[in-house]
This record gives sequence, C-alpha cells and structure tokens, in this order.
Amino acid sequence: MRIKIFIPLLLLGMTACSATQPEPIGSDRDVHGCLPAAGYLWCERTQTCERSWELADAAKIEHDEAEVKAYCEIIDSDLMDNEEEW
Repeated sequence: MRIKIFIPLLLLGMTACSATQPEPIGSDRDVHGCLPAAGYLWCERTQTCERSWELADAAKIEHDEAEVKAYCEIIDSDLMDNEEEW
C-alpha cells in the first residue's frame, strides 16, 4: 500500500525539480546586446544601443522610423565624407 503512494509521489517530485525556469519577459537581447522590448536598437553611427525617440532628439532629426534608421546606417559615402573633413 505504501509503495502505491510512494512511487507516484517520487515521480511527481522528480518532474517538478527538473522543470526549467522560463526567461523573464523583456530579456531578449539582440546580437549587439540591445533590448528591443525596452525600445533599444543598435546604431552603427554611435556604436551603441539607442532608443529611437531619444536619438532623434539628440541628433535633431525627425522621430520617424525611416529617419532614425537612415541616421544609424553607415554607408561608404558617409565614411568618405567624414574622411574629406579631416
């Protein structure tokens, strides 16, 4: 009789202890370590994680997804312009 109770309890205890804990919501980082769930995106120009609305204010550009993306993307012509200024 005790065995009939002991075995199910043992199996229940083993499965409860082996369950993996889910990751907290919002802990998904991108390849650069930015937290998209918190509004951060990687900006090549600044080489840091930025919030688009904060970057738009600091860079004095329109807070528009396309504007922010264009600002953060570095293309060869941007690099050439910077070299000419030196």
